[in-house]
Amino acid sequence: MIISMLAAMTAGYLLSVMIGTPKAISATRLCSLLCEKLAPSISAKYQDSEDGQHTAGTVYMTVLILFALIPAAVILLLLYRFCPAAAIIVDAVICWSVMDIKGVNKLSAAAARSARSHRFDKVERAASALNGTDCSDLTDEELIKASVQGVADRTVDNAAAPLFYNFLLGGVGGLLFRMIDTAAELCPENTDAEAGFAEPLKKAQAFFLALPGKLASVIMLVDALFLKLNTRDAEYMLRRDGKKCRRSCFGGCRAVLAGLLGISLVPEEVYSEQFIRTLTIGDGEKEPVGSDITLSAQLMNGTAFLLMLLFFMIKLTIGVWTR
Repeated sequence: MIISMLAAMTAGYLLSVMIGTPKAISATRLCSLLCEKLAPSISAKYQDSEDGQHTAGTVYMTVLILFALIPAAVILLLLYRFCPAAAIIVDAVICWSVMDIKGVNKLSAAAARSARSHRFDKVERAASALNGTDCSDLTDEELIKASVQGVADRTVDNAAAPLFYNFLLGGVGGLLFRMIDTAAELCPENTDAEAGFAEPLKKAQAFFLALPGKLASVIMLVDALFLKLNTRDAEYMLRRDGKKCRRSCFGGCRAVLAGLLGISLVPEEVYSEQFIRTLTIGDGEKEPVGSDITLSAQLMNGTAFLLMLLFFMIKLTIGVWTR
């Protein structure tokens, strides 16, 4: 079974790199549709207070896991028991559905190409898609920085984390991560009640992303060594600025890219003990250019490949030993 799961994980990764993830099977899209129906109905059954909505958020997360993951796990276990060939195909499709490496490559290529031709309206669209936020208020220089930052973040949540959980639990693990991540991203936090509802999911999301984020930053440094880039500055920036991020799971890859490229990234304002602090990753030794986005994408691809290779070798070794 371990070797079969290895084949499924590898096939999912290769399909994501070569073809991208079609909308019809995109776990992010399908999870979003489910979340949009479940969240309002569960929230409405509890008091519109911070504590009441916190309970609602916990119930919502539990229902998502039970509703989506247990059936998938049961189906895969039965298939692996009675029809291994079909199990590998189904598992590979699930592994494929939770990542979209080619999609990130397309967006980063569009941003780099548009930056070189000074079409910053197109850079804005690509940067907004990469970051999942509105980048319309950024300057031309900041749009390039935001694109690099978006690639760094996608290295964690669109490559490293899905690969890590596919490695641990097959497609079911990847689907669990994607379900939590998508549900957390869709939760607004504009009021105390909304923040209470989102808190369980945000904590679960941070937990699921913490280890893959650290692992991705280390592997990105290894990839930079192969490319003979300035890893000394990247290591220094990782130690100094790796935690200067609203979401610490993304700070490592952001800091590594800032050090390798010699640029600073877009400042973030965060609340800390009733004060607003402005955090900036990188020193800004040079002005960002379109080629920085291209190099960031190359590093993302190298990081994903090295992670896949690492997980492949570990799982293959375990599979051989346990046969």
